[in-house]
Amino acid sequence: TGDFAAAWHTVDEMEAGPGVDAYTISILFKGYKGRRRTIEPASFDRALALIEKYSVKADEILVNVALEACFGLRDQERLNGTLIALRRSGWTLPKQCSMHTYATLIKAYGMSRQLNMAWKLWGEASGKKGQPPTEQLFSQMIDVLVCNARMEDALSMFEDMKATHGRQGLCSQGFAVAYAMLIRGFAQRKECGKALACYDEMLENGTQVGLVVFNSLIDACSRVGDMSSAARLYRDMSRAECVPDLITYSTLIKGYCVRGEMDEAWDLFELMRSKGIRPDAIVFNSLLDGCAKKQMPDHCEQVINDMVDAGIKPSNHSASILIKLYGRTKDVDAAFRVFEDMPLKYGFAPNTAVYTCLMSTFIGNGRLDRALNLLPQMIKAGQRPDEKTYSTLLRGALWSQSVDGVCSTLWSALNCTEPRRLLDEVLVQSALQLLQKRRAWEEQGRELLEPLRAAGLTVHAPGGAQAQVQAPQAQASCGQFDFSMVKQQQKNQQQSLVRRGGRR
Repeated sequence: TGDFAAAWHTVDEMEAGPGVDAYTISILFKGYKGRRRTIEPASFDRALALIEKYSVKADEILVNVALEACFGLRDQERLNGTLIALRRSGWTLPKQCSMHTYATLIKAYGMSRQLNMAWKLWGEASGKKGQPPTEQLFSQMIDVLVCNARMEDALSMFEDMKATHGRQGLCSQGFAVAYAMLIRGFAQRKECGKALACYDEMLENGTQVGLVVFNSLIDACSRVGDMSSAARLYRDMSRAECVPDLITYSTLIKGYCVRGEMDEAWDLFELMRSKGIRPDAIVFNSLLDGCAKKQMPDHCEQVINDMVDAGIKPSNHSASILIKLYGRTKDVDAAFRVFEDMPLKYGFAPNTAVYTCLMSTFIGNGRLDRALNLLPQMIKAGQRPDEKTYSTLLRGALWSQSVDGVCSTLWSALNCTEPRRLLDEVLVQSALQLLQKRRAWEEQGRELLEPLRAAGLTVHAPGGAQAQVQAPQAQASCGQFDFSMVKQQQKNQQQSLVRRGGRR
């Protein structure tokens, strides 16, 4: 009946009495699958814990339903834990293991990036005398290989599948699934021509082309900007009596927006709405991005209004798009209003990408000072600057020839955990050279060199500067450099920046 609360209540009663067994736990996992509902992570963990709690030895049924329930959560760490829990319960492959179980286990190890285990299981399954791998098993192994970026192996596996099962033609559901996996792989690699060749082969062999295949093909074309082929596929869907869904329209709209063909994008947007398909955030943000790149602020405002009317709140992604728009139109005040007003209005906190986007907008419009002032603000707000943040600021400071901007940015990064991960060595070396060029090496540059090297950056004193760092460098190599000075230096640099207006 789908009453999972009542089912768990029954489990509670069983735990108070006789306890539970493999059959009980299998019913729990199977119930979610039968109702086509994704199990909640907490419910999954609770059901899995029952195996260890009652020393249940997993059987083939429990292994299949538990793993299939876990697949829906798309959580690699939880999947790894499930495989460990099942092995710990005493589960081993039975001699007469079904091909379905092999397929489930191969999928599990493929999703958990344990390709060696997937190959081992494949070897066992394909080595059984008189029992060749089923089409399902072949297509599952092809899927695993595609997902693990082993496209050549997947193509070789597909040829084996043809040799084993293709004598009677390639029009079965198993071959349809295998083709779908290969087309998806080509789409991910932006190999549109090869994806379309698979499609032509499917038509030639009479293999059914379903919605998943059409969407993958349209995605392959859209990724490389081949919208004429994408439009042809959309028309082919109608002839194949395959009804386009949200993913179809979303992919096409995004493709047209990337190409700047906004009339076609708007026509599809209106068409999908006329068919009763509700646009999601991806569709609206694609339209927003397309209008922004064409510098159409009025249209952007209309997209935001339509988005809100559809019950979808603008997000950090939406804010970033608008900030870039106003950066291109040289309206930094409008960009800053988006940064301040949109999060308050729609209930989200600006993330690192939004801060970095606004920094880039300020820098591109000659306001390095405002970009630099955002750095302590974002840290105070609990947003961690990343490598792109620091690279954006360093490039801006180098372009503006700002000594204070370079120094404040470097000291801020050095005050973070793992500064080596946040700083680009080429930019840092250029920053040190700027300090030498602007005659600020002795006053501000030399004291940066030691902590930069201690953080693991391979940088050197610029030509003409006497480094005098042999002893401190030796200290750093022993992990003895004292970073207690870094916070004070950062504080001093920020005060200097405020006094000098951010430029030098």
